[in-house]
Amino acid sequence: MKIGIVTWFHYKNYGTVLQAYALQSFLKNNGYSCVLVNYVPIYTKSFYKKVKSGNLKNRIIGKIESNCFKFLGSNIKERLIERNKAFENFIAKNIDFTPKVQTSNELFKLNEMFDCFICGSDQIWNPENLNGVYYLNFVNEKNKKISYAPSFGVSHIPTSKEKEIRQWVNKFDRLSVREEKGASILKSLTQKDIEVVVDPTLLLSNADWEQILVNPNFHGDYILCYFLGDRKEYWKAVHNLQKMTTYKVIIIPARFNSYLQKYEIRTSTSPEEFIGLIKNAKLVLTDSFHGVIFSLKFEKDFYVFKRFKDKDKRSQNSRIYNILKMLNLEERLIDCNILKDYKGNHCIDNYEEINKVLSEKIEDSIAFLTNTLNDLEKDKG
Repeated sequence: MKIGIVTWFHYKNYGTVLQAYALQSFLKNNGYSCVLVNYVPIYTKSFYKKVKSGNLKNRIIGKIESNCFKFLGSNIKERLIERNKAFENFIAKNIDFTPKVQTSNELFKLNEMFDCFICGSDQIWNPENLNGVYYLNFVNEKNKKISYAPSFGVSHIPTSKEKEIRQWVNKFDRLSVREEKGASILKSLTQKDIEVVVDPTLLLSNADWEQILVNPNFHGDYILCYFLGDRKEYWKAVHNLQKMTTYKVIIIPARFNSYLQKYEIRTSTSPEEFIGLIKNAKLVLTDSFHGVIFSLKFEKDFYVFKRFKDKDKRSQNSRIYNILKMLNLEERLIDCNILKDYKGNHCIDNYEEINKVLSEKIEDSIAFLTNTLNDLEKDKG
C-alpha cells in the first residue's frame, strides 16, 4: 500500500520539521511505502478578514520586529540565512517528497499515486488557517483517509467553521488527534470513534534520534532556553536560575528579545543540533510543545512557561497542558515570577514512572496506526 502524508513541513520551525520527519521515518521503518505530499499553502484572506481575525496586529508586530533586527548587526542576517539553509539541508537529506503540487487538479491527480492518505501532526487543523487540503478534501472515495495526531491548537473552533469541518471529518476512515481537547471538538462534530495519540516525534526511539542528532561543541553544564513567545518576563526567570545554579546559558533564538540577552546565542542551529542541545542540557526552559517532548524523551529537567494567557482565544496552551497532565507533571508549568528558589532537588526524579506511562501511550498509538493501516490494506485488497 502506497501512503501519501499531508502535513506542515515548510515552516522553519524545529517541531514542525521534526514531526514530519518522524512520521515518515516511523512508517518506513515499519515497511510502508510513503512520501510527503509536497504542498505549500498559499493563503489569500482578504484584508478585512485579517483585521477581523487579529492577524493584522500580528503582522504589524512582526514587521516592527523585523525592522528591529536591522539594529542587531549584519552577522544576524547571515546566521539566519545559515539556519534556513540548515533546515533546507535537513529536509532534502531526510524527507522524501512527491513533485510539487499546488492546484486542485494537481492535488486530485495524487489519487492515482496513492492508496491511502494520512494527514499528519502539528497544528494543521488550526481554524485560524483553515485549509481543506489538510483535511484531505481532495481525496476520492476509492482511497483511504486517516488522521494521525493533528492538532486544532485551540480549545474551541468558531461556530462559523463547524459545518465545513464536520463535512470533512465525517469522510475519514479513521480519526485520531493529539490532544484531549481536539477529541472533544471532534466528538461534537462526528459519531466516529476518536483516538488520542502521541506526537509522531515520540514514535521514534532514543536510538533513532541519536542517529541523526549533532552534539553541541560545549563542555560543562548549561541551561538551554528555547522560547517561541517574546515575553520579557521569561528572562527574569532565566537570570534567577543562572545565578542560583551558576550554569552557563545557551539560547536557541526564535524571537527578538532572545537576541538581546547576554548569553551564548546559537542563531544558526540546525534541526539535528536542536535535538543534541536538548539531550545534553542540564536544564531546559521553554514554552514550546516540542521543547517539552524532546526534554521528556531524553529525561531532562525542564520547566515550561505559559506562552499565552488562558483567556486568549488564540491560546495554544492546551497541547502542553495535555502532555503534562497525562504524566502528572503539572508543576513543571510555571508563571514567570516563580523559580526564585530553584535547587538541585527540584529536578524531575520520577522518570521511571513517567516513562512507564509514556511507553504505554506510545504503544497504544503505534497499535492504532499499524492496526489501522493493516485493516485498511485488507479492505483495499
